[in-house]
Amino acid sequence: MELEISKEETDYMYKLVEKIIEEVGPRMPCSPQEAEGAKIIKTELQQTCDDVVVESFTCHPKAFLGWIKMIIIMSFFSMLFYLFMQWVSDILLIAFSLISFLLIFLSFLIMWEELFNYNEFIDAIFRKRKSQNVIGKFRGKEEQKKIIIFSCHIDSALQFNLLKMLGWGFIPLTFIGILLMLTWLILSFINLILIIMGFISLKGIFLWTTYWLLIIGTPCFLGLFFFVPLGDKGNVVPGAVDNLSSCAVIVGLGRYINKHKEIIPKNTEIRLISYGCEESGLRGSRRYVSAHLEELKKNDTIVVNMDGLETPDMFHVIEYEPTTRTRHSEEVIQKLLKAAELVGIKANRLGAGKLEKTLSRLSGGSDAAVFSKANIKAAFLNSADWKRRSSYYHQDTDTPDKIRGGTLENALKICITFLLNEKKYPE
Repeated sequence: MELEISKEETDYMYKLVEKIIEEVGPRMPCSPQEAEGAKIIKTELQQTCDDVVVESFTCHPKAFLGWIKMIIIMSFFSMLFYLFMQWVSDILLIAFSLISFLLIFLSFLIMWEELFNYNEFIDAIFRKRKSQNVIGKFRGKEEQKKIIIFSCHIDSALQFNLLKMLGWGFIPLTFIGILLMLTWLILSFINLILIIMGFISLKGIFLWTTYWLLIIGTPCFLGLFFFVPLGDKGNVVPGAVDNLSSCAVIVGLGRYINKHKEIIPKNTEIRLISYGCEESGLRGSRRYVSAHLEELKKNDTIVVNMDGLETPDMFHVIEYEPTTRTRHSEEVIQKLLKAAELVGIKANRLGAGKLEKTLSRLSGGSDAAVFSKANIKAAFLNSADWKRRSSYYHQDTDTPDKIRGGTLENALKICITFLLNEKKYPE
């Protein structure tokens, strides 16, 4: 099918990305700049939507990624306590062994909960700050029975120092660091059991192993400790691709719907949402789902979340996110693939290349994952070229020129066709 996006609408989307970067700049979670970016999105949506609301929330933005420094310190001291154990009296052996084990065990527990479950496990020890979600709404005709959400996030990431220095080389360095920690977790547990059982003569059984773990692990641990800058020094990422690209498409979709309200499916409310604090552990989308869960389930909600739109000739519909072990809705995946096919845009399910599969192990989660984990039908649309993304991803080089011509238009076409299909084939 033919679907044309006017030059005026195309220029508008790209200029919106440039406007926010020029007027606001980097927008780390809960920063004044993030709030200013959200304000611009709100103003733009107010020109087209039936209603726009801003929902404020609080979270602890520094906790996400802040835990990395904590577990590096804890792992280092865990090994030191084992070394010190060699010179303490027999009475203190159990105490030192227990402390050594608990430090490394807690390190893994924190990493598991914060990174792989995105739970706010240690967030309370960090400062609480304010952020916001911006929601634009279009109301369909007749009684509301369904909600369709198109979403993105306005905040930009802290700069990843290790990625800037090593490119995707930071991935093996990270895996080595985790492997060393896992090795020490097992050894410290064995040591604790031996000491509890009274094998005091074996207290130095892992002494040389510990030395080697420290020698090999120090470069990894130092690199990971400075993975992101301290304080607000990392607030240097313009975030054009990640994720003003999607914000521009969301606002562009609002402009299109305003001019073509006949595409709104019957009995359906369309919501265009820009979340805050995605880069601090999906806190904005988590707050939104928590506040609206009953309503979302009652109204048979489906969600199309967009992030990282870079290239026009290869869109990815992500079916599974390995980091958070989240599988998305097959129904929404198929609808997105069908929409892309109808307008002649190449799209596939994520997992076509080995590089993408490898990177996704530690790539984190998307806002779509929050909905899918709450049993709300959702999928994640992306068009990143991972082979060149290391040159700008979460770095100060994520500038508007990284969004290739045709990308935003194609994303908008997919969204519009998605809606047309919902209207044409109501369930």
